[in-house]
Amino acid sequence: MVEIDAATEFLRARISCDSGDTDFSQYMKFGIQLGYVVPFGLLYFSFLMAILRRRRHCEVFEDSFFALHAVDGVLTLTFLILDISFIRINTYVRPICEYFVPLLKDDSYNLTPYFTIYLYAQFAKMLSTLMMSINRYTSVNYPLVHKSMWIQHCPKAIVAILLIPLLFVWPVAIAKTCFLPNKGQALIMYEHHFRWARTSFGRILIGGSTLIFTIFSSIVTTYKLSKLGKHMRRVEVSLTIATIFMSFGFALMLIVQVVQLVVPLNTFIDDPWLATFLLGGTQFVNDFYMLSGPVVLLILDRKIRKSILHSSLRRSNSNKRILEVSARPVTITETHMF
Repeated sequence: MVEIDAATEFLRARISCDSGDTDFSQYMKFGIQLGYVVPFGLLYFSFLMAILRRRRHCEVFEDSFFALHAVDGVLTLTFLILDISFIRINTYVRPICEYFVPLLKDDSYNLTPYFTIYLYAQFAKMLSTLMMSINRYTSVNYPLVHKSMWIQHCPKAIVAILLIPLLFVWPVAIAKTCFLPNKGQALIMYEHHFRWARTSFGRILIGGSTLIFTIFSSIVTTYKLSKLGKHMRRVEVSLTIATIFMSFGFALMLIVQVVQLVVPLNTFIDDPWLATFLLGGTQFVNDFYMLSGPVVLLILDRKIRKSILHSSLRRSNSNKRILEVSARPVTITETHMF
């Protein structure tokens, strides 16, 4: 607790929304990120809608993996919306950062709900990655019992994804928070009421467990695919490869975060280029981890592409029919009965 409090006071004395780059350069960085996050986010939203609309009527989406993927999609989009709407916009748009600093730099509960949901979505996303990796591992290594196993345990896995993060974010939910940007990087700090209750412990436990299993699972499933790929359904192969991509993105994200934790805070202050490089790398790797799954699936599997397209076309045709009906002239005849 002493180190965190010291870090908070250290940052409070050095509040700055100026990254050292020109405003135009910062706007360009933010625009580039929006340029790929928004379209891929909309693609993920379309993918999520297709799963929810067609899960009971399309053989492709009946697999338990897609139930987990639907939960993952909601968590991913929630996190990205929260991240862009405050963290990133305050990092890259200096006037907005300068507007919020006087309002939020002091300890208060103003940012507590936002930061609690932000961390909750982050932890739950890690758990959904773990559950999808377990799903693909059992699919490849225990194909005869995989379906029946997940019919029984998929609801429990979803409940675990949604409930376990609460064990690690409650210290934030009861704490005061403050907004302390440093060299243009938006940072939110929170009070620590209990030495033993920190979100860093959750990151180590959930992130470490997910990393170890995803690496193990990726190695085993990649080996199995090289041996059995020709005897597996194409969609199963696509789901497994997409999960491996997500696992790779998750590993990169943790590596970057570990580097940020290991490098002393004053190093970032003395070397702004290092801070800028790590910030950009963290955000790009995080976006790759968040959004790569559905993109890989759509590239690899023709049935999934057709299902997404069919869902979009059906929604478009439905809207057209509504417009046609509403545009038809209606004749109203009044009849007076005596």
